[in-house]
Amino acid sequence: MKNLIVTADDFGIFPSIDQGIKESILAGKVNSVAAFSNYVDSVKNVKSLINEVGDKADIGCHLTISSGKPLTIQNNDAFTKGNYFRPLHKLRLGAIEKQSNVLEKELKAQVEVFLDAGIKVTNVSCHHSTLTTTKELFKIYLNVSEHFNLPMRSVNITPKKADVAFRNFLRFTLFNKVSISKLNEIARFGMEISDFLKMNKPNMRTPEVVESSHYGPWLNIWKIGLHEKVKRKHNNLNKFLNEFITMEYKYAELMLHLRKEDDLLKKKDEEIDYPGINKNYFDSRQAEFHSINTFDFDRYSEKIKFAMWENV
Repeated sequence: MKNLIVTADDFGIFPSIDQGIKESILAGKVNSVAAFSNYVDSVKNVKSLINEVGDKADIGCHLTISSGKPLTIQNNDAFTKGNYFRPLHKLRLGAIEKQSNVLEKELKAQVEVFLDAGIKVTNVSCHHSTLTTTKELFKIYLNVSEHFNLPMRSVNITPKKADVAFRNFLRFTLFNKVSISKLNEIARFGMEISDFLKMNKPNMRTPEVVESSHYGPWLNIWKIGLHEKVKRKHNNLNKFLNEFITMEYKYAELMLHLRKEDDLLKKKDEEIDYPGINKNYFDSRQAEFHSINTFDFDRYSEKIKFAMWENV
C-alpha cells in the first residue's frame, strides 16, 4: 500500500485561501496544511482551523524569508526592505548566506511561535522553495528540521522540469541582483540537492517525492477556461498516481495551492497587509480548488491511502 500526503500551502493569512483549505479538508481531499507563522493572526487562524477540522489534517510550519515580516530581524538590509522580508525577485541570497546564524534564529522562531501556542507542528516546508535554492541555505533548513526533529518536504520534485523551470525563472528575476556564480549554483544545486541530502542527512525523514504538476499555471486564467484547466489537472494527477503505484517509493506528497471564490472573502483579502503571496495567482488557486474537490481518490483506495506526517 502506497502512502499519500495531500498538503495545502499558504494557510493562515488570506481568508479566501483559508476557507478553500478548510472546505477541502472537511471534504476529505486534503490532510495536511503548510501554515505561515509570521502574520499577526497566524496562531489565531490555525487554532480556529484545528477547532473546526480536529485531527483531520496535520499542521506544518511553512518557513519563509520572502513574505510578510520577520519575527526576529529588524533593519537588516540582507533580509528586509522596510519592515518586510524582501520579495522573491529581490532576494539577496549571498548576503543572507553570510548571516547564517541570523537566518537560523529566525526560522527556529517561526516554528516556536506555533509550539509556544500549543500547536502541534508535524513537519516543515519552505515558501517559494527559497531554502532549497543554494547549498548554504539548504544546510540551515536541514538544521532547523533536525533541531525540532521534524520531517521536511521532499526535495525530489516531480515532474523534474517544474523545478528546472522555477530555478530558471528565479535566475532570470535575480539577474544583476546576485553574482553570476550564485546564479549558476541555483541551477546546479537543483541537480545535486537529492544526493546532498542523502550524503549529509541520510536519516532525515521526508517523503520520497513531492508532486507539483497540479500547481499552476502561474498566470491568470479566464473563468471560461476553468473546466479545461480542471480536466488537465485531473489528467496530471491520474498520471502521477498511476506512476506512484509502480514506483519503489512508499511515501509521496501532493502539493496544492487552494482558494475559495467568494466576494465577501475577496473583500477581506484586500484588507490584509502581507506581501509575498501573489494575488495574480488567485485564479489559478481557484482552479486547483475545483480540481482537488472534484477528483476521485476512491478509485485508488485499494493501492493508495492517505497518510499523516508522523508515519513518514
